[in-house]
Amino acid sequence: MVQNADSPVLVVGGGIIGLASAWWLARRGVPCRVLDHEPITDGASFGNAGLIVYGHPPLTRPGVSMQGLKWMFDPNSPLYIRPRLDGDLVRWLWTFHRHCTTAHFERCMSILAHMGWETSRGFDLMLEEASIECDWRSSGWLDVCLGSDSLAEATREIDHLSKFGYTARTIDGDELRAEDPAFTDEVVGAVRYDQSATMDPTAFMKGLREDLRRRGVEILEGADAGVERLLVEEERIGGVRLADGSDLRSGRVVLAAGTWTGPLAATVGLEVPLEPARGYHRELEAVPHTPRTGGVFRETFIAFTPMFDRLRLAGTLEIAGHGRPWTKSRLDNLVAAAGRYVRELDRSRLGSEWAGYRPCTPDGMPMIGEVPWAKGLVVATGHAMMGMTLGPITGRLVSEIVCDGASSIDTPLMDPVRFGRVG
Repeated sequence: MVQNADSPVLVVGGGIIGLASAWWLARRGVPCRVLDHEPITDGASFGNAGLIVYGHPPLTRPGVSMQGLKWMFDPNSPLYIRPRLDGDLVRWLWTFHRHCTTAHFERCMSILAHMGWETSRGFDLMLEEASIECDWRSSGWLDVCLGSDSLAEATREIDHLSKFGYTARTIDGDELRAEDPAFTDEVVGAVRYDQSATMDPTAFMKGLREDLRRRGVEILEGADAGVERLLVEEERIGGVRLADGSDLRSGRVVLAAGTWTGPLAATVGLEVPLEPARGYHRELEAVPHTPRTGGVFRETFIAFTPMFDRLRLAGTLEIAGHGRPWTKSRLDNLVAAAGRYVRELDRSRLGSEWAGYRPCTPDGMPMIGEVPWAKGLVVATGHAMMGMTLGPITGRLVSEIVCDGASSIDTPLMDPVRFGRVG
């Protein structure tokens, strides 16, 4: 397989993880070719909330699995798990439950908080070098509360990040409204996190794609670029087989296919237990009072993000498998629930709407690293709702593995083979 070492690195997946990996590799002078079976225009990286939350906690927070049991049969709850007879789903849920512990949460946070600082520097570099215009606002984010109990709970969570150098403070409703009159009188207060940012992810992805083309990265998309399987010979990656039966040869492949990573990884015997958790967004235009800073409405888990002249409302996790119809009520609830937090939201004009899948591992951590029995194959997936936030640092780590043979953030919590082999 040595003859393929000088071939372009094949990056399978055109979301933020794939494009960021290609960007960092190209920056180091490594030729790349990006492959995606769908047009690179509306995946989870384009439709996400646009909140860049450094030090974002994993899904496996203590108590979340038990809360999920209460929600799972309510199709309008923040976390909806559609009941189905599926052994893989049962195993995923059980593994998820076992990881919703304080000890696991603290181990994850020690890594994610560090990655937050590193990805912040990565964003600064990418925005500057690629000259991306995406309404970037580095003004932190707000955890906005309607109830005093919620505000007290939000305040206690400041400690999760303060030990890692992040800063935040609690403000009451009057102070919040004095700073930003967009919020209603029902809001009792908020926690303002100083680090983090907001942006228009669609504009960011388009700008990143344009910069990749300027750097000579070839981007192939659509049915002709669909990857059917990975090719391995003598414990080395040899390239990929496309859906039309043709082979693309390379001794270096980055597998960053989001929720589609599992079936491709299985072709080389790697277990990647991902559940596709669908999220939704609805945008509002002509908003009478647009919040100046983005954040989350705590009681509803809905994210709100100002983007140029629009307000994006995003949220919910719907674990129902691929291919099911949208749950329209979940879209409608985004606006209805947000109306208690933002003044005169009902006077806004409905804009675009979207639904897409986030790749969720059962232990809440991404999978980033080389597969030992398929040398040259680097997996980068499983970021759940942290994909856009962790895109720059993940891309940098992938480039380190490909170019240097090792990652500067080496932890078993992100080991891509931690779930073992298929079967």
